[in-house]
Amino acid sequence: MAANHGLTIQQESDDAMRLVVSDTESSAVSVFWKPLPPQPPHTVGHQLTPPEHLEILIQAGPGDTSEATRELGEHLDTLRLPYTESEIEGITTAMPLLAHYSNPDPALDDWALLFRDHYLEHSVGFLLAMERAGIPPEWIFALAKGDRTYNRERIHATFHTRGYRSGLLDNTAINTPEAHGAELTDVTATLDAFIDTAHSAGRKVLVVDDGGLIARGYGAPDAERRVDAAVELTVSGIKRITQAGPLAIPVLNMARSHTKTSLGYPEIADSCLRRLRALIGDRKFIGRQVLLIGYGTLGCRLAPALRGLGCRVDVLDTDLPSLIAAAEAGYPTHRSTPDALRVTDPFLIIGTTGEQALTGDDLSFLSDGVFLAPFATRDFSILTETTSSTHDIPGVGRRVRLPGGNTVVLLGDGRSMNLFEADSIPNQGYDAYRAGTLIAAKHLCANADQIPPGLYRDPADAAIEAAGLFDAYYDRYLAHPTQCPKTTGMTTRERRQVNACVVGYGNAGRLHTQILTELGADITIIDPKHQDVPKGHHSFPHDVANLPTVRAAAIDLWSICCPTADHLPVLRAVLEHNPAARVLVEKPACQGHEIEEFTSLLATHPRARVLVNDQYQHSTVLPAFTDLLREYEGQAPITHAAITFTKDRTADIANGRFIDRTYGVLGYEWLHMLAVLSRVLPAPLVEAYFASIPEAAELWATYDPRLFVAALTERTTLDHPSEGRTRLELASSILGPSILLGTAPQPRSPWRRDIRTADDRHRHVRLETGNTRFTLHLEPVTAPGGWQLERNHHRLTAERDNHLLYDEVLEDSPLSTAIRYAMRSLLDEAPLPEVDLIPLRRIAALAEILRDRAPHDTPAFTVTNQ
Repeated sequence: MAANHGLTIQQESDDAMRLVVSDTESSAVSVFWKPLPPQPPHTVGHQLTPPEHLEILIQAGPGDTSEATRELGEHLDTLRLPYTESEIEGITTAMPLLAHYSNPDPALDDWALLFRDHYLEHSVGFLLAMERAGIPPEWIFALAKGDRTYNRERIHATFHTRGYRSGLLDNTAINTPEAHGAELTDVTATLDAFIDTAHSAGRKVLVVDDGGLIARGYGAPDAERRVDAAVELTVSGIKRITQAGPLAIPVLNMARSHTKTSLGYPEIADSCLRRLRALIGDRKFIGRQVLLIGYGTLGCRLAPALRGLGCRVDVLDTDLPSLIAAAEAGYPTHRSTPDALRVTDPFLIIGTTGEQALTGDDLSFLSDGVFLAPFATRDFSILTETTSSTHDIPGVGRRVRLPGGNTVVLLGDGRSMNLFEADSIPNQGYDAYRAGTLIAAKHLCANADQIPPGLYRDPADAAIEAAGLFDAYYDRYLAHPTQCPKTTGMTTRERRQVNACVVGYGNAGRLHTQILTELGADITIIDPKHQDVPKGHHSFPHDVANLPTVRAAAIDLWSICCPTADHLPVLRAVLEHNPAARVLVEKPACQGHEIEEFTSLLATHPRARVLVNDQYQHSTVLPAFTDLLREYEGQAPITHAAITFTKDRTADIANGRFIDRTYGVLGYEWLHMLAVLSRVLPAPLVEAYFASIPEAAELWATYDPRLFVAALTERTTLDHPSEGRTRLELASSILGPSILLGTAPQPRSPWRRDIRTADDRHRHVRLETGNTRFTLHLEPVTAPGGWQLERNHHRLTAERDNHLLYDEVLEDSPLSTAIRYAMRSLLDEAPLPEVDLIPLRRIAALAEILRDRAPHDTPAFTVTNQ
């Protein structure tokens, strides 16, 4: 900036600088700054660590320096006005339901957004959610409605900083277009250009508005240019749309939606009353007379709130059903303003109609000094149209002299008073309504071609109900703590309600469901067999591809636990629903011949976040095992490593369950064994193993005509310059009981006899280094003598010369730890590690070798490859 003005920067001190004119050394601009003590928050909420504040003084020097001074001030505004990252995080955190439903949705991929609403913090939250859901920042155009809301300049700057377009289409200009011709011409040209650019780029245009845009013809059959769909937010907007004539686009009516009526209007009424009391905080309310004009959706909520304060409330309404409702609720009622003011003398008159609540003839009935509180722009517009003598009362409103000589105080600026220099509704208070609007917008974009032109409420209500918003609202804000899901020890991100879908409800699906439920997730189970699905969860007895779009769009986290042969088709169906889905796939990721197709699917969906579950990758007992080895043998090389995982699946196989003819025994425990190998051997030995040629290994295989290979032992020798020579043995079997290994424990806690029937699964890891043998018995643990440990307890031992050096029991739930890690990682935005398919490729290669050498038409027997 200095260079552009021919100036040079001179640093005077740590808190001052000068911009001087070259060659003269005379100051053009001087800048001074100093840190300020912690300041009150400049947001609706607060941050635990408030941002630092500086006070900056810009002093213009002699001569023509106004341009440089102005430019520096404007540049500093671009730095100071936008919300900080911590403030943005505070807004997002205060709207957890909106965050929950803002998962990426492919329905928004080819849309642009025109958003017109008050510049309030919950509007920021909504646009951030639309951005997360899939609309790029450059295709978001926000328009303020002209109200003097708190932080409107900061919000405008924030939108620009994020890459949105931001402008103004004032309600006053829409209501009286003949008086705002030039203003409307400018904004119309900008809107037309945005719509044309979006359509040229192949994007449809969604409007989320209070009726200003559609009323100006952008949804009409004969429109020169037309948007493609709209979500209407306010009753006044509905009236404008109705008056504008036939529609050529679908419009969803959120103004009359069940969400706004039930959850939005109580918060609006609360904000109106709070703002009213703040503006005339020195006035007595208890026992005073109040006239409420309008007993509609807002008025019928304000009346009992005022009565609860002790006010004597009279109601005026020209709509007879509303007037009857007010009378039967116990309020004195009146058909007209003169009728009301002849028999009452209110100190406060409140307008909630959205229409002209006072006429010129009514003004003579107003008492001197009465307060007028408009909660819609047009309520008391007569005062700005027929009176000329006004006196501003900063921060309160204006004092207006009436034609008859009396004066009244119009609170606010004549528009919606709850928005005057305020942020109106709390962010949490509008969380549900903004979330409902987001759900409706997603549904509309996904189904715009199927919804005929017209104004509809039912599709919005149905989409919101299907998405479970009211359930989520109750659980988040209203349920008793003992009714809420268990969240102990969870992170802030995990604590918000996560909508998880478990595909497949076999053993793995049951475990995933149990753990995700304990982590506070709301579970949907998809299982075509619909086998034993618990009633406490949502369920869907069809395939993922048949899941309704609205249901699929609400899923935050997918867990694929179906048979391996279905993993790839299910993942493909999930990504068709949502190309940016967050997916946990149970091991193995896919079948061996599908590896390339699996990797290609991930490559064509770069926004997807996919993890393959690897429970032993996150086990805490494995590092404890290697630490034990180093404690007793230091850096001595490992000379022998043996990993044995067995499980007797005879009964399951007889019942047709857990039959893997593609991999045989390799498809059950071998991936777990390789995960353990990667954790307990030094990295160079692990790399050497996976780089070795499977054909060079010694393989002992037991073939079975039902199962391909029922047992396998792989022996190989690993050589590495720094680690020496290590003999490695991997063994697994799925038929027949296993022999218990190791020494009997001392008869003390936590060991107990016969806790359960004899275990049919055993998982042992043995490392030999120096003169010591280290053994890890992973759960379930049964030791010689019938001694057993509870689930998720593991035994570590160290022996030397047949003498037991160390014997310890550790508690660790690898699967729970792995799913917690997956949930946290998938829902985060930090980069994920690439899906590691090297172990699966090794297994596929081993299976191919075994298949090539398999005997034919013979009973089960063992062969060896040496």
